[in-house]
Amino acid sequence: MADGRDSSDEPDPLERYFRPRPAGGTGDPSDDGEIEGVTIDGVPAPRVTVDAPRGPRRPGPGLSPRAATSARRQRRFLGVTGAISAFVLLSSGGAWAFQEYVTGAIDKVDVEGLGKDKDAPKGALTILVAGVDRREGLTREQQRKAKLGREPGERSDTMLLVHISRDHDKVTVVNLPRDSYVTIPAHKSNGTEGPKGSSVPSRPGKLTWSYQFGGPDLTVDTIKRATRVSIDHYVEVNFYGFVNMVDALGGVDVCTETPINDKKSGLQLPAGKTHVDGLKALGFARARYTLTGGSDLGRIDRQQQFMAAMMKQALSSKTLSDPVKSTRFLNAALDSLRVDKKLAKGLPKLAEQMKDLSTDNLTFAKVPLSNPGHNAMLWNSGQPQSTVLWDEERARDLFSKIRKDEPVTKPPKPSPSPSKDPGGLTVAPGDVQVRVLNGVGTPRLAAKAAGDLEDAGFDNATVGTGVAQRGLATTQIQYGSAGEAAAKTLAAAIPGAKLKKVSSLGSRLQLLVGEDWSGAKKVKVQATSAPSPDEKELETDSATQKLCK
Repeated sequence: MADGRDSSDEPDPLERYFRPRPAGGTGDPSDDGEIEGVTIDGVPAPRVTVDAPRGPRRPGPGLSPRAATSARRQRRFLGVTGAISAFVLLSSGGAWAFQEYVTGAIDKVDVEGLGKDKDAPKGALTILVAGVDRREGLTREQQRKAKLGREPGERSDTMLLVHISRDHDKVTVVNLPRDSYVTIPAHKSNGTEGPKGSSVPSRPGKLTWSYQFGGPDLTVDTIKRATRVSIDHYVEVNFYGFVNMVDALGGVDVCTETPINDKKSGLQLPAGKTHVDGLKALGFARARYTLTGGSDLGRIDRQQQFMAAMMKQALSSKTLSDPVKSTRFLNAALDSLRVDKKLAKGLPKLAEQMKDLSTDNLTFAKVPLSNPGHNAMLWNSGQPQSTVLWDEERARDLFSKIRKDEPVTKPPKPSPSPSKDPGGLTVAPGDVQVRVLNGVGTPRLAAKAAGDLEDAGFDNATVGTGVAQRGLATTQIQYGSAGEAAAKTLAAAIPGAKLKKVSSLGSRLQLLVGEDWSGAKKVKVQATSAPSPDEKELETDSATQKLCK
């Protein structure tokens, strides 16, 4: 050009809407209060003053006082989200603004039972993420579109253990099947299991019930007992907020080998790759009945695929370089999350430490199962209910790796181990799940025995209802074909108890308390050796492997 400037030196046509304005105005028509600026989600972007701050504008003739107040609030809100966009685009120099905004904007919840065990690796974090089906606060139209129904109450359809390595450079995600057969610890009723505040004993049930019966507190307690993994933080994602997060990203790509027509979730997709919006993504993540015959396991695969796709989209240059898109995504995320107070305070720092994370560094792991269709008699039904039974030995291996901050992708190399007693105990008391039954008829005998076992470290003892039989002289331990090792540990804690194999029990144990019951003692378990080279590996995939090809 004649003046030596190229086109990049021409003024940005949008720049004037963000140009600093002197406190008194300039007289230029472009500074007039009625000028139309750019919008984010339909809200005008705020102007920024550089001298003395001005007071709030008086409502114009076309605005009611209430509408004017709302507009001022929106402008203040967008002033902060501008700082968020700067944080996404720039270095950590603007982290203070991010810190102030996130800690103030994110919804917080008090959760009991969070924190590290004494032997937990320093720096490593384990976070429980719960996807919550909370219908309250949604319009009928939102519920209709998301196929959520209008039943009252809250449920958790999805639970994940997210483990962040001590260097914060690797993440492992373990999906916990919602119908997992677990011990739900004793708690106070929230009104769904009898009068509110009444005592509810420890008993077996489905993992998803823990949230319904006791919210985050009972869910954390249940999962800690089932996995023996300490939980540092808690994150809750509302289903409909999830929809808004996807829409803020402009949708994501998902893949399916066969066409999907799931009436329960409302999802219809052709075979192959499809770019889906938020509502379809929700259906993809929740679809269960017509795709997998009601099984939760196929849904876990799709949820892992979707999380990988969402992570790729959120970390893409198209998102990070777009202030409007990144702001919308962050706002949608903050609107849909509830986190514990400590995490809310430290979230900006954690996000900064993990800014270089990629889909190669994210590993999905599945809980090893012994029976995905295990029929169990549970307290709330006279008919057997389908549950998911974990492979106790291999699940123990998975969660041990999580607990010790070890990679889950490969078994450790065999290493020399000290000689061991062939008859020694190999299952820790806390890993023994046993149902305690009254074999005498004495009132509350089973409850007393369960309490004695808990004092001895058997945290997963549940009390059966009624009286199994009367007049049993000697306490009896019944175990299935896959429960012999656990039965040995239990027998060591109850001197004089008889062992009886009942093949139909599988990996489960039953304790019939007899007249000779005198309590339980603590036992020591020998250290386990490293797995053999031919041991079956855990089922894992990286997030990159989960992406559409």
